[in-house]
Amino acid sequence: MKKTKLNIGTATKLDYNQLRWQCPTSIFKFKTTAEINPLHEIIGQPRAVESIKLGASMRAKGYNIFVTGLSGTGRTTTVKQILESISGICPDLFDYCYVNNFVDSDKPILLKLAPGQGKAFQTAMNESINYLRRKIPGLFEEESYHQTRKKITNEYQTQERLVIENFDAKISKHGFVRGQLEKDDGTVQAEVFPVVDGEAVPISDLDRLVAEKKLKANEAALFKKYWQAFHEEIYDLARKGMKIMQEYRAALIESDKNFAKELVSTVFADTLERFENEKLHAYIGHVKEHILENLHFFIPNPNQNFAKNDVIIKLEESEIFSIFYVNVILDNSKTERAPVVIETNPTYTNLFGTIEKVYDARGFWRSDFTKIKAGSLLCADQGFLVVNATDLFQEPNVWNKLQQVLLYDKIEIQPYDSIFQLTQSHLKPESIDVNIKVIIIGGQTLYRFLHSYEKGFKKIFKINAQFDYETDKNEESFHHYARFAAKICMEENIPHCDVSAVAAIVEWGVEFAGSQEVITLKFSDVADLIRESAYFVKESKKKIISREDVEKAIESRKRRNDMTDEKIRKHIVKDTIMIDTSGTRVGIINGLTVYNSGIYSFGKPARISANVSVGTAGIINIERESDMSGRLHNKGILIISGFLREKFATKRTLSLSASIAFEQNYSGIDGDSASAAEIYAVLSATSNMPINQSIAITGSVNQKGEIQPIGGVNEKVIGFYEVCRERGFTKEHACIIPSRNVKDLMLSKEVIEDVRKGNFHIYSIDTIDDAIQLLFGLEAGVADKDGNYPKQSLYGLVDARIEEFAQILKPVKKETEKPKGTRK
Repeated sequence: MKKTKLNIGTATKLDYNQLRWQCPTSIFKFKTTAEINPLHEIIGQPRAVESIKLGASMRAKGYNIFVTGLSGTGRTTTVKQILESISGICPDLFDYCYVNNFVDSDKPILLKLAPGQGKAFQTAMNESINYLRRKIPGLFEEESYHQTRKKITNEYQTQERLVIENFDAKISKHGFVRGQLEKDDGTVQAEVFPVVDGEAVPISDLDRLVAEKKLKANEAALFKKYWQAFHEEIYDLARKGMKIMQEYRAALIESDKNFAKELVSTVFADTLERFENEKLHAYIGHVKEHILENLHFFIPNPNQNFAKNDVIIKLEESEIFSIFYVNVILDNSKTERAPVVIETNPTYTNLFGTIEKVYDARGFWRSDFTKIKAGSLLCADQGFLVVNATDLFQEPNVWNKLQQVLLYDKIEIQPYDSIFQLTQSHLKPESIDVNIKVIIIGGQTLYRFLHSYEKGFKKIFKINAQFDYETDKNEESFHHYARFAAKICMEENIPHCDVSAVAAIVEWGVEFAGSQEVITLKFSDVADLIRESAYFVKESKKKIISREDVEKAIESRKRRNDMTDEKIRKHIVKDTIMIDTSGTRVGIINGLTVYNSGIYSFGKPARISANVSVGTAGIINIERESDMSGRLHNKGILIISGFLREKFATKRTLSLSASIAFEQNYSGIDGDSASAAEIYAVLSATSNMPINQSIAITGSVNQKGEIQPIGGVNEKVIGFYEVCRERGFTKEHACIIPSRNVKDLMLSKEVIEDVRKGNFHIYSIDTIDDAIQLLFGLEAGVADKDGNYPKQSLYGLVDARIEEFAQILKPVKKETEKPKGTRK
């Protein structure tokens, strides 16, 4: 087959030297990265650094920070580094403790103490209670205690005896004695009995004795009279006895309290002196009062129920004395600087704390103030909390609760299940006043959504720190890459890089950024490339990473993820997916698309076809009609209509119906990067001029026919190149790209070599007209002052065909039109 030389017209053929930027090794003045200082400073993020410093330094309410940017750009590392650099000595740190509320146990008391005093107070309380548990039992075994107790007992026994003796003397004057009467139900009660013939008889027997002539009637009547009065008095006597007993017990308790008061006061005197805190002093007062009121807890019970399980006995003892426990929920004894807390698992419990429940030995769920636990928000008090936005929205209600804390500067600790009312916590611990700066790391889309639709968001996140994903390509950035490589190699103890490896890593960074003018700031991906390159060094038993190892790592990464790419290419080569790479076709052109699997992106040619007919429907987007077209692609189709109207509808209506389709597209399509190819397909179908199938094209177009830049230019060129290579080069295979994308080219060595040999070509264009000579083999054509194109130009042929369509439509219009003034 005779090869013909392509007439490129006004398109620009690119030299192979334009297809990739290469990093000069001469700028590096070292042999390996082991010789240079590792990178520790933040680079390429002046905007973000300035924003974070401002937000972190502003102590005014609401100046929390929402960090946005792509993952891998060092957001978390940068935030931590900045916060640690500005978090100086913090005088406002506190320890937080919860203690029992002896007035209302459902409302534990919060103690806010100086750093280190929380644990110290906890120890002091434990020592004090343990000391009292040892000393109080011995106190009540002293002889002086027993003498005092005996004295009190004697006093009250004397009172009780005198009351009884006075009553007995009173009733005996009238012939009565005290006794006990057994009732029918078996119970016994105190009673007074008249004495008849030296014997005490029940009052109910008097009538029988009168009948038996053993007692005179007047005597019986007198007995009954006195019995009525004495019967009432005996109940009063019982009440007096009970009162004396109560006073006796109270006197014993008061005596015990007075006996132990000095010891208890002495034990807590040192604690009161050490901790100058009004609230703590009030708490100690309640503790002392409770101890003195419940001294029996400190004395072993000789009547212990030995049938009880030992575990239960110990549990009861621990419950008795746990009310004196000091629950230190935050200990800042070793914290000198404002805390920087990075919460990697921001669940409700981890952030806000909880009140735990335990299943005790008796089989019951139990909870009290000792089970209150702090969350990371409290740990960050007077400092900073860093959290990832994606993690923050994993658990329901966490975001709403965080907003409340930041709006009101208070934390209320409750168990997570209580917010859903699954269980009701009876505990209501005192809320904690906090001063926290929260830094959320997330994406720009989420930030915009929250900023637009979340009412309180603007009040509490006034700072947006935007992380860039790329920076200018210059010698400074190249040296930063070298020092970053030195840091990774040193910290992870892997082989260092020579200058060729650094140059290769820099080139990859430029390629990854998608432009020869910038370099990526996604250092997590750069670090992965260095690690993977080190693997190939160890495999080959070398000591230094070279360019060869970096290129192996890049190729290995591609190979791990290119299965779909390879399978689609095989389908194209086998003609299962129909793509022509030679000859000419009317109304058919090779467009270029990009597939993105999330990990790996690759390009492939796609057949775009167009059919035209007489009509006025304009451009019909078949993808849209089948609900497979995105908004950007729909916009591109509408732009095509605008372009055609400007070119061919200045003298007449655009009498044309055209349909455009991406053939064998089963998964939908979006973007306008194929709009230039779609215009050429419509021009071909309208003019009946065939398009060279050896060429593929990508580019967006505006209504004026100007070619606009597109994304994924490298993937698209390589995708068509690989198909052509598999089928065999014809010396005509070529890609047409927008001129504004030339600066983005970072093609592989294989593509560059075949371009150098003339096997493959790459052209750039600025307008639709520039590629017409290449694709159709004839000029586009320029309209004269009357709007007419040269007859043998492509536009002239298109214009003539549209005129034919217009003429066909005219008779149809005349038949349907009715003269003015006629009636039906």
